[in-house]
Amino acid sequence: MKLKFNACPKCRGDLEIRRDIYGMFVSCLQCGLQRDLDAPNQAIEFAKPAPAAASVPGYEAREELLKAA
Repeated sequence: MKLKFNACPKCRGDLEIRRDIYGMFVSCLQCGLQRDLDAPNQAIEFAKPAPAAASVPGYEAREELLKAA
């Protein structure tokens, strides 16, 4: 069992990477999101949090306003 802190793409909760008889999967300890994994390296790719700018609506417009000021 491995933990990735603040890596859930849904709630930014902690992900637990586990293996059972069906293969590897990740599950969020806070919201319960579960995803199956095909390869061990996929866990790291899945666990990377999205950039902050991509998750904030209107971020680009705000940056343009700040540059103009």
